[in-house]
Amino acid sequence: MYKLALVKAIFCVALVVVFKNVSAQTDSDSSVYKQAVVNLITHFDQGMDEGARLYNGFGFTPYSSDITGNAFLDDNDSWRMGTVNYDGETFANVPMIYDIYADNLIVLLHNHGAPYRLVSERVVSFDLRDHRYVRISGIAAGIKAGFYEQLYGGKSTVVNKLEKELSTTNLTSGNVASTHNRYFAPKNEYHQYYIRKGNTYYSVNSQGSVLDLFKDKKKELRQYIKDNHIQFDSFPEASMVKIATYYDHLTD
Repeated sequence: MYKLALVKAIFCVALVVVFKNVSAQTDSDSSVYKQAVVNLITHFDQGMDEGARLYNGFGFTPYSSDITGNAFLDDNDSWRMGTVNYDGETFANVPMIYDIYADNLIVLLHNHGAPYRLVSERVVSFDLRDHRYVRISGIAAGIKAGFYEQLYGGKSTVVNKLEKELSTTNLTSGNVASTHNRYFAPKNEYHQYYIRKGNTYYSVNSQGSVLDLFKDKKKELRQYIKDNHIQFDSFPEASMVKIATYYDHLTD
């Protein structure tokens, strides 16, 4: 915030110089310049307000170097450009990393000087590496609050929850005292898929569980699956999206 105030102060000093130059112009020229300055101030303030809104979070401390692997999406700890909807504003080309272990979105300051984590409750959604992640509050939704990968965003929304955990193993060698090896690993062996029906999310893990959820159109969906040669076991995500999309079509 101190840097933000300093930038504004420098900007104001520059405006004083501009106004002095404007006073030396003719009246008609002066009015044009003054309007231009007013417009400049407006755009500057809007930009600074948006920046202040985005750069509002907590400091991020990197994990200990003695932990094997990492806590991030796709085991990738490099910054990738993404888009985030934060506090009702959309910010594009933001360097970010998704910390799956802590379920936090980490971004870099505007000068790429320091990482910090956004306030999760203020993040509506973010797009990273061609995937969209949405924040679900969990209140009356049937699932815990957090970020979920959105596979389909229709009425019957399909989401996937990614989780990691910090595990520990004891290492012994002969008479040497045991040591601890800490490492990040996926929390669940299988993906955790959920489909929203009404205002509630339901866990699904098979074609049968999806059809049971959409039992009011089960006959039509079975025929759709047969006609379109949908192979749920081989392509679960694509299959769920197709089935949910068709169900929404049937119930429109």
